[in-house]
Amino acid sequence: MNIKVAIVDDHRIVRDGLKAILRGMNGYEIVYEAADGARLKSIPQNIAPDLVLLDIGLPDVSGLDLIEFIKQQLGSRILVLTAEMDEEIICTSLERGADGFMNKDASGDELLRAMDAVVQGEPYFGQNLSSVIYRSYKRKINELKNIYGMPALTDREREIIQALGDGLSFKEIGARLFISPRTVENHKTNILEKLGLKNTIELVKYAIRHKIILLE
Repeated sequence: MNIKVAIVDDHRIVRDGLKAILRGMNGYEIVYEAADGARLKSIPQNIAPDLVLLDIGLPDVSGLDLIEFIKQQLGSRILVLTAEMDEEIICTSLERGADGFMNKDASGDELLRAMDAVVQGEPYFGQNLSSVIYRSYKRKINELKNIYGMPALTDREREIIQALGDGLSFKEIGARLFISPRTVENHKTNILEKLGLKNTIELVKYAIRHKIILLE
């Protein structure tokens, strides 16, 4: 049984290109296409696409708003096709129910992989979009840290922070703690990432504020 697909994109050349690719794919059938949100919302009731290929930048309505309509009224899975690497748009799409994303620069082979994943209930993110989502995840984690307080630090990490606050170099810290300078550097990098900080100055200020460093 073929997977029924609807295409929603305001560029005819894009729709034609997608149709040409899909015609060569076994297991998929194009049942509807729309150039804007209004046409999608007027889709006949007897057409029930399993998957909607959705462009976010439509002329009459935001594709973000259509996500909720598609989920609630059609019950379809959604693969967003985007030319924009905008973090806010991607994250909002996820929050509203999009099942996957693919950059419009991707190949036909990747489109097939993305569609196969989404119809099977697996999320799909192209390589470039994955980096955007990861950055957003890290930012949100750091925001939560600021709201709910300092994440747990190990005893070794606290020793490293105290030594940095004392103005010691990596070599001096290594000698104090009987570890290599490279290990000290790795600890510092991990601490900065854990706390969402950029450099030693920010780390020392943070440590003083949170009473990690003991001032004489």
